[in-house]
Amino acid sequence: MNSEKRRTDRVRRVSGDYAVLLKKRAHSMLRLAERLLGEGEYDLAAFNAEYAAQLYLKALLYRVAGEEWRGHGVRALLGALATVLESSGFREEAEKVVDYVRRGRRALAELEEAHTRAVYGVFEYDERQAAALVSLAEEVIKLLKGVEEGVIGD
Repeated sequence: MNSEKRRTDRVRRVSGDYAVLLKKRAHSMLRLAERLLGEGEYDLAAFNAEYAAQLYLKALLYRVAGEEWRGHGVRALLGALATVLESSGFREEAEKVVDYVRRGRRALAELEEAHTRAVYGVFEYDERQAAALVSLAEEVIKLLKGVEEGVIGD
């Protein structure tokens, strides 16, 4: 059995418009975060950075698990992705996600908190903080693209 056949047998290959739409929105949110950062709108840059990571995560979860995911906790979504990958036989990809979360636990918590702090928080993000969150969102999406390539191949 070739590797492509095994890959298809181990994961539900869900394609279609929903995952494509989420990924398109994730990339748009990331571009918007970068633009807002350059314009000095640091709170909104942080908010959009978090949203970009969240949407790309949900797109990949949809493709791998075949179902929509609710909630917006980046760490919980990464944990769900690792679990789904493990149960689908993609131990190596699952371990990449788990290792990434372990190494970046604090930074990921800050990214996750940006979802509400940027809108409802009592402080404002500064340029350094917002830039770090935008960079982290880019890093998360890069990780997810690599996992997606290893699991789905596209």
